[in-house]
Amino acid sequence: MQKLGNIILRISSDHLLSQFNPQKICKNVSKSQELNHRYHNIILPGKILILSNIMAEEEPTCKRFKPSIPLNHIYNPEFESLFRRHWLEFTPLKSSRLEIITTPFRVCKIPNFIRSATFMEELKNELSVVKGRREGMDLYCFEQTEDLGDVKTEYITRLHDVFENDVRSWIDTNAGIGLSTAISMFSSCYCDTDYFLCHDDYMADRKIAYVLYLSENWTAEDGGSLDLFDTDSLDRPRDIVHSLIPEYNSLVFFEVTNTSYHQVAEVISPDKSRWTVHGWFHSPVSRDTRPPRPAIELTFHQPSETDGELSSWVMDSYLSKNIVIGIQGELEKKFCTHLAHFFKEEVYLKVSTELISEEISWKKMGPADRRNYEVAEETTLPSTLRKFYEMFKSIEFFRLLKNYTELELIPDGNTMKPRMVIELQRWSKGSYTLIYEPEECEQNYGDIVKAVECSKTLISKRKEVSEEIVKDLECLGKKNINGLKKIPKASEVYSSSDNSDDERVMTIKMKKKKWREDQPTCSRIENYEEERRDSSLQPDTDDPDASDIADSLSDSSKYTETDDQSGDPVAEPATLDVIMQFNTSHGSEDDTIDYVDCKEQDTPIIRVPSEDNHLCLIRKIPDTCRLQKYVNHYYEGFFLQSHLHLL
Repeated sequence: MQKLGNIILRISSDHLLSQFNPQKICKNVSKSQELNHRYHNIILPGKILILSNIMAEEEPTCKRFKPSIPLNHIYNPEFESLFRRHWLEFTPLKSSRLEIITTPFRVCKIPNFIRSATFMEELKNELSVVKGRREGMDLYCFEQTEDLGDVKTEYITRLHDVFENDVRSWIDTNAGIGLSTAISMFSSCYCDTDYFLCHDDYMADRKIAYVLYLSENWTAEDGGSLDLFDTDSLDRPRDIVHSLIPEYNSLVFFEVTNTSYHQVAEVISPDKSRWTVHGWFHSPVSRDTRPPRPAIELTFHQPSETDGELSSWVMDSYLSKNIVIGIQGELEKKFCTHLAHFFKEEVYLKVSTELISEEISWKKMGPADRRNYEVAEETTLPSTLRKFYEMFKSIEFFRLLKNYTELELIPDGNTMKPRMVIELQRWSKGSYTLIYEPEECEQNYGDIVKAVECSKTLISKRKEVSEEIVKDLECLGKKNINGLKKIPKASEVYSSSDNSDDERVMTIKMKKKKWREDQPTCSRIENYEEERRDSSLQPDTDDPDASDIADSLSDSSKYTETDDQSGDPVAEPATLDVIMQFNTSHGSEDDTIDYVDCKEQDTPIIRVPSEDNHLCLIRKIPDTCRLQKYVNHYYEGFFLQSHLHLL
């Protein structure tokens, strides 16, 4: 059908490919009309192409067609039928032209998707000059562009138009999934050590996630695979059950559900980068029907009444009166303290040696969207290590921690019934913990250490050590109270480094950053601005009740309230994390344990460095969580941590 002035020409694209001559349209037009052809960017068999023409009186030379993006193969009736049958019936398929994965969730892979080498090269040339920004947080680390819908270059625009119209329509029709016209599209580049850890992409309006791979000659040895996780009976991610290598010019898409857990494995090639175009097809906003996230099951123990023999484990200095005063003051002001060379050297070395024993069985801990490390099976521990483990669970060690913190940690037979969870953790390549949502902090996700329940405790204003503490210390250290010998200087006891400026516990201030609302989030960490302060304690002073403690590393007023009767500050219900690390020499200064405010993630956090034989005490405030960064492939061997958590 042909009409002049307001002319609509409808031509089958198959017919157009073989017979259409643009010059035939350009005749018999009036002088006042102007010719302006707008040609479709893609040739799709079986579709109707609409060409609108406003023609001038004179017969001008018509524009030539732009190069098409040939996708004829996906419109082949046999191909469409094959896809529909396996996708809709949840039956797996793997062939040279189509792969359907049905478990743990539905995934489709179409190799050689865009059958034009010229188009692919031009697309990559345009993407290479699009400005990207470095994205870094606990969950992921890579470089990403702005939404490509806002980039107005020829080949990027054509790709966006094709996905927005034709690919979306094809999936909508053949996959039986109702999609809206909304589409998100980005380009990302993953370099050596970059990753995107386990997540589900689940947001209310996301229906299909897709990725087009742009890196040639990629192999499994380069890392960067798309890993799919199965789930447990509570719909939590468990194990990687399928991995897709980023094959050049292949399109992978999958349905986004509350169990579509996947990750981009760490890129481990120093010479290659994993380059993609990716995004989501959307649908009308739907409600989040996921049930509340269940808490991680904890195994609790009661404090042991067996003899902990602390004097044979702990350095005598840490059982002395002045040191106890210093530790109390440090925790009151900074909410953390770092006790160097806490255990006697010969005992610590023996325990460290047994930790690498092949007799120990290790169990992986999850779920993968919260944590990934190994925990020792207690029944398989060698003899000295088992005694060391029991010492942490002894009532004597609880009493020592009570003296350090003034928290009520001893059972009283009535309301105070402390219990504990204790883990000996092994960290190696690929281990991590992640920040989680505030409502989950109350369930102690990912923070599996040692837990003891207690009520609110008055923070005393006095500086002297109570008679009760002196009595406890006499039991623990016996000959260290009366006739006190000279206590080592703080530089000898509290720091393993001669450089006093190399602070052991720091407050980290995170810079604020504007984030995309459609960006998957687990935290908002990007960069750290460090404030270094002197954290050394000086118990060896003329005033036995004084200690040289730095100013508070965080606003302590934020965490305290006042008792109406006494006027003393009252601590909010808090926990005390106790951390001892082993075999950290293979790591770097960046291998730290961070404590993050879940609700205000740009507020100060506490950073714990990696140090052997340093006992770290952290006063953990409600709605905070422990973050330990991803261990990349350059880490050799493993390191271990003994974690305790006191409520």
